[in-house]
Amino acid sequence: MATWLSITQYYTFHRDPNINYQLNRFLVPGAEPLFAEIGARIKNFQDWKVEFLSAAALAEERNELTLAASLYRAAEFFMSPSDPERMRAFETFITLFYRAHQDRRLERISVPYESGHLYGLKLAPASPSRGTIVVHAGYDAHMEEFYGLAQAMASRGYQVVMFDGPGQGSTLMRDNMPMTPDWEKPVGAVLDHLGLSDVTLIGISLGGCLALRAAAFEPRVERVVAFDVMLDFFQCITSRRGWAAQLALTTLVRLRLAPLINALSRAMMKYDLMSRWGIEQGMHVLGAAAPAAYFYRLKAYNTRAISKLITQDTLIMAGAEDHFVPLAQLFEQLPLLTNARSVTAQIFTRADQAQSHCQIGNLGLAVSQILSWVDAHPTGHQSS
Repeated sequence: MATWLSITQYYTFHRDPNINYQLNRFLVPGAEPLFAEIGARIKNFQDWKVEFLSAAALAEERNELTLAASLYRAAEFFMSPSDPERMRAFETFITLFYRAHQDRRLERISVPYESGHLYGLKLAPASPSRGTIVVHAGYDAHMEEFYGLAQAMASRGYQVVMFDGPGQGSTLMRDNMPMTPDWEKPVGAVLDHLGLSDVTLIGISLGGCLALRAAAFEPRVERVVAFDVMLDFFQCITSRRGWAAQLALTTLVRLRLAPLINALSRAMMKYDLMSRWGIEQGMHVLGAAAPAAYFYRLKAYNTRAISKLITQDTLIMAGAEDHFVPLAQLFEQLPLLTNARSVTAQIFTRADQAQSHCQIGNLGLAVSQILSWVDAHPTGHQSS
């Protein structure tokens, strides 16, 4: 069966680069004509919701479970946290996903954590185990979206553990647990619960920042992958809104002028759909009651101060045309890793169709490169 790892092209489904990116992100192999049709009809987030819910219901009626699950997840993506349809779409996505993936090697896990649980899955290796890879996402993903990655790793002989940490996926939706920059805590809880050590930790998107932050304080992580680089999340968020808004927000946050931050944020949310979604989603993920609190909390999500504490083998990846993370962050991050056992950097380009954020367009190439790197840095610190 084709998975998203078999996609080798970044398509133009929509003229807006942000919407086009998300269409490519949720694309299911073989559904390119459907996504092109949906893209042509989308003018706003309400259109997005209606189109994807309609397509999801049709796929579910046809018992196309993998496609239907992905379409329900896509439909949920741009919904407001206050939209009652969001939880229904989420629950349907989860139900259909696990109905579609009834693999005897797959085990769902629930890790006690603070006042709730971290939800995840464990996939046994297809051959004698070569070690354990732990995977988590970032700002707006569910770990189930990356099941194809887990399958590829398990097929190479690795046990794979995927989990939604605080502020992510099922842990956020079901237990309403906000994100923490102290990512060594949820990682440590997962390792404790499963009795793991000497693991490779892979963080996707904002997870690239979180994984490095965890590795700085968790010695059971022996190899760490930033898939992709994210040195400074505050800079990523504010740089997307133009230089004037970035300068204003940076100054207001530095001076902690909450009333002005809230007023500016609400003005941006009124006139710009992406700003409205981004700030609403950010408040939801970080547990912030107002925009100012959200922007204050963003400042903690960076790797400058902790990079010198990382002693593991480290792989840092980047897309040459990432619309979200400035490529300059890669070149600022690398020299900060002064105590890492080894540092490898990989920039993916348009020639690879992997130039975008987290290599959407050619995830198979990115996963192949990660696995080659992990293979070259085996357990027991035996460098090759």
